[in-house]
Amino acid sequence: MRLSLPLLVLATLGPCGYSVAQHKPHDESVPHVHKDEPKTNAKDKAKETAVDKLWRESDVAFHAGNYARAVELHRQIVALEPDDVESYSVASWLLWSMEKPADAIAFLEKGLKANPKNPEMWDAAGQHYGLQKRFSDSHNAYAKAVELSGKAAPMLMRRRYAHAAQHDGNLGKSIEIWRALVADFPTDAVNKNNLARVEKMQKEAGAKPTTVAALSGAGLLAALALRMAPKMRSAKPGN
Repeated sequence: MRLSLPLLVLATLGPCGYSVAQHKPHDESVPHVHKDEPKTNAKDKAKETAVDKLWRESDVAFHAGNYARAVELHRQIVALEPDDVESYSVASWLLWSMEKPADAIAFLEKGLKANPKNPEMWDAAGQHYGLQKRFSDSHNAYAKAVELSGKAAPMLMRRRYAHAAQHDGNLGKSIEIWRALVADFPTDAVNKNNLARVEKMQKEAGAKPTTVAALSGAGLLAALALRMAPKMRSAKPGN
């Protein structure tokens, strides 16, 4: 049995959801391979499909610390089944862990091109973009995942969307998502706590909670420049 998307745990740990895994082989704490199962016997092997066989071999390669081999097997998997979202996600994580971030993104975007209307593919993209701290891309990917999911969007996906919006500097959007989650799941303490946390962040930034998104990074510098511009224009030379 395959696990859910490989970065599920990393992306759903609350405000620290973008903590990254260590660059070391055979890290069993990261769920990016199948769950432990009984050893496959000859009878089971006779029934498995070509893709099942490749998945089994990829698990063996991973446990042996042979990430390059595992990635190659995942390339073979998606060649046979282009809609295998988990394979794109796993291989991208492995490439990133091998310090090949550009290759990881390229493989992930190959999956997006092959599955443009699959919300799980966009959800996987959001997780991986976040892992690489490409927060704007992560935010946009989650937005697409939620849009494609419609009313069926899982709570955890929506939480990841809210965190991505926050990391992208859009606290207003993050608050909007958390408020919707609180409305849909009124007894869930995690959603309430995150809503309160982000609203506090926005108030501390000096913005109105319902109308103005907090700025960070380049956006904050641009806002400060605009605020200072009238003063600079009115200042007399030499003063």
